[in-house]
Parts: sequence; C-alpha cells; structure tokens
Amino acid sequence: MIIFPNYWDPRDLPTSTVTQVPQGPYSASANMPTKRPSVLFFTISDFGYVNVVLATIYELLRRDQVDIHIASFAPLKPRLESLVQLVKNATDKQTAESGLHFHNLADFPGFATWAAQSKDRKKADVPHPPGRNGAGRVALLTLKALAIMEPEQYLSLFDWSADLTRKIDPALVVVDPILLPVHDMARTLGRKYAVLHPWSVADGLIPRQGWWAEYWKYPAFSTGFPYPLPWSKIPENISCYLVSKQCHSHAKVQALNQARYAHGIKPDPLGSFTPFAEGVPQITPSLPVIDLPMSIPPNVFDCGPILVASPPIETSDPDLLHWLKKAPTVLVSLGTHFEAYAETVQEQAVGIRILLDARPDIQVLWKLKPEATSEKSGLESLDSILGQAIQDGRVRIEGWLKADPVAILSSGHIVCSVHHGGANSYFEATWAGVPQIVLAMWYDTFDYATRVEYLGIGAYGNREKGRSCVVDNDNYVAPNLVDGEEFGAALLRVVGPNREDLEAGAIKKKAAELGEVCRRSGGRVRSADIVTGLCFGEADI
Repeated sequence: MIIFPNYWDPRDLPTSTVTQVPQGPYSASANMPTKRPSVLFFTISDFGYVNVVLATIYELLRRDQVDIHIASFAPLKPRLESLVQLVKNATDKQTAESGLHFHNLADFPGFATWAAQSKDRKKADVPHPPGRNGAGRVALLTLKALAIMEPEQYLSLFDWSADLTRKIDPALVVVDPILLPVHDMARTLGRKYAVLHPWSVADGLIPRQGWWAEYWKYPAFSTGFPYPLPWSKIPENISCYLVSKQCHSHAKVQALNQARYAHGIKPDPLGSFTPFAEGVPQITPSLPVIDLPMSIPPNVFDCGPILVASPPIETSDPDLLHWLKKAPTVLVSLGTHFEAYAETVQEQAVGIRILLDARPDIQVLWKLKPEATSEKSGLESLDSILGQAIQDGRVRIEGWLKADPVAILSSGHIVCSVHHGGANSYFEATWAGVPQIVLAMWYDTFDYATRVEYLGIGAYGNREKGRSCVVDNDNYVAPNLVDGEEFGAALLRVVGPNREDLEAGAIKKKAAELGEVCRRSGGRVRSADIVTGLCFGEADI
C-alpha cells in the first residue's frame, strides 16, 4: 500500500475555513438544469502530488466540453488561477474560468480539530531506512495514514463530500487515492468514479500477479531491493511485506472501521483501496515500459507521465536559462517535502565536490531547503566544501525554483536529475529523457530507485548508506541517508568521469529512448480523454 501522511499536511493549510462560492453559470442552484455534464475532483493541494490533477484539468479546460468542480484546500487556488491564464494564453477561450468551480475542502466541520492534532509533525523527521531497518517505521507511519483522523472527523469529511456530490450531481467523481473518506463516499453512494493517481499502481497490482509473487519475485514496499528479487533477499522481503500489513489489525484501525460500518458505509476494510481498486477506472502516469513487468487489468489506464502545462523557461526564469547555457548541468532537487539536516547537506556537498573535481566542464543547480535548527551548520559545510565553486558560479543554490521542473529538465541543458525518488520527480525526468540518480528517503522513493536501476536509466545513489542505518523506533530521530563518497560515485557513474565514458553513454541513450516513448504516450491528453469518455458514457476510452 502506498500512503503518504506527509503529503496530506495540515500545517500547509489555513487554520480558518473560508467558504468559496462556486463561480460560473451552473453553480447557483443545485436544482438548476445543466447544459452539459460536470466532473468533480477531490484532491489534496500538495505541490507536486496534485500535478496530475492540474494537468488533466488544463486539457479539460482547453476542450470546454464539461464543467469542472474541484474540492481541495486553499493553497491550490493560486495554481488554478495560473492554470486558467495558461489556457487563455494557449487558446481563444477568454472565459475559461467560467467552467471551473472551487470548493474549499477545509470547510468540512472536522477540519479544524484534525489540523490542530496534526500541527506538530516535522517534515525533516520523515526519512527512514529501507528494508528491515525501516519496516517498523513504515508500519507506524502507515497506521498514522490509515487512522489519520478520529472517527468523528473521518465521518464528517464523508458526510461533507457526500452532500457536495449530491448538490453538484456530477457525471463523474475523480478521487485522490489517499482521501479515504471520499473513496468511501463514492462507493457507498454508488457514484460513477475514477481514481487519478500521481504514481504507479504497481503496489496494488503485484499481489494480484499470482504464485505469491509479492513474496519471492517483486521487492516489497519500501525495501529498495533489486528486481528481479535476489534469492538471498527473499526472507527479509517476506518479513517486510508482513510487517507492513500489521497496521490493518491495530486497535485504532479497527475502531475506525466499526465507526464506518455503523455509519452505513459500504463494508470494505479501511485502506483496502490500495493504489488499485477492483472494477474502478484507475488513471495513472505510468507505462509498462517504465515500470516493473506485470500483468495489467483492463481497468488500469496507463497514460504516460501526466505533466502540468508550464511556461517555457525563457519566460519563467530567463536569468536561470542564461546560467544553464554556460555548461552541462546536474539538477539536484529532493522534492517539496525534503528538509535537509546539516549532516545530509554536508554529505551531498561531498558528492558534488567529487563530480566537480573530476568534470571541470560540469555545473550544478541545487534546490536546497535546510532544516531550520541545523541550517547554520549546514551552510558552514557548504562554504568549506563548495565555497569556491559557489563563488565561481559552478554551483548555484536556490531555495525555490521559479521555473517548473519540467521546463528546466526539457531545456536541453540538464545531463542528470538527482531527486529523492518521488513519483512526480521520476516521471518528469523519465519524460524528459534525462538520466537520474535517486537519493531515496522514505516510503515508495526506494521503489522508484529500484525502477531507475532496473530500466538502466540511472543509479540508486544511497543504497549502501540507507541499508546500513539503524534507528530506534521508540526514540526516533531521522537518520542521515546520504554518504558523500557513495553519492559521488553514483554521479560519476551516471554523468561519467569523462565525456567518452561508455557506461554513462549507455545510460544516457536508454533514458533518451524511454523519453521518446513517454512523450508519444499521450499523458495529460490521454488522461483528459478518459475523464471525458467516462463523463459521456463512451465505451471506447
């Protein structure tokens, strides 16, 4: 099961609820006759996670065939406004916003209590080791995700989403995979619905491959083991798989299940939706050629990377483009949620130093968000290890990138993307045809490291360090999962110790080939085709 409590983070949301009155000609009254079908999206507002929703909505707005309602949190509103402007710029539809209606998900009555209970979570403490050393932590965090709300809050969101759905009466509900109460609502009300995933649904399909393949053939969730699974790893793989399932019998989950059933929710054990639900259309950004080999049922629609429409880097950050043109560039960006402790900053800097010393023709763009309490120490490490390179302009450090990552990756100047293994980062780099290094940090990021190595498009840059970390689950402190020497070796392997390196050349060629396949796959256009087809009841989607 893939569940990410750090993605659904109430600290990123306003603590007060502000009712947003839906705009447009079809939202004044629930009884007003509509001229065309509508689709209702439910999603969280996490920056990278929600990109598949925004990308699909962009294409739907361009077509102007359905009304679009989106229930999410307030931080998404500025991005929706930017999306509308992009549609206006790309088409002659100057009234694109009239078909888009926002509903504040924070309006459900239990939101304030839930947000207050979750306010002390610290993003920098999410990282954990892979495999057996991290299995206990994965089970604990999965429990927190399954029982992320008390029963009263869970049922409050269920009722709120049900009322909104009845009021709008959409032709289709599109559900975020981790909004469990909304899944319950759609099933219990018997609505036509689909699940739009930001990740591969492989974790939900692997147990359906038969012959107990989840135990002996496929790496268990969050292990980072190679595929096919080495025989020597089977005992640990089985153990990790079983530990990850223990949370389903926890008292908190059982209590929430009892409350759900008593509320009239259609019986189905909490969390059994996984990233795959039997008989429900599953829209994903994956493709068979960029995933592990497996049998895929007909209700899974692999669209290829579903990427947001973004302005070119020439307009979004011309200064950065000018700098990128100076030399082949390695992009280091470990995701929206990653906050680096000083030790991790230091080890990343050591790896970058190894690359710069071997390849004087290379420069590095590093998106870095230090953890607040250790920021001073981390910056001191940067100065001692990379100070001259920073002064000379070979290393450029940014707290946030103004240009969209896709625009940077597709600029033609990026020779390697170093990321944390988040699904969004993986699909963006794969689509762009850029070799990758994964510094895996948590949950499924270890699984995407496995894919990168299996496909031959990059390297798992912290496997040995991650495997060697031991943590105390009773007094948990997030470990440093990066070793500078190991990271530096991965950089030299993927970028090459010189321009003629054969292994780096093979990685570059394979990444470019898969990029071509991804760019021909349809992506957001295909996703919009499926949503539109479901809205209009078309069989051929």
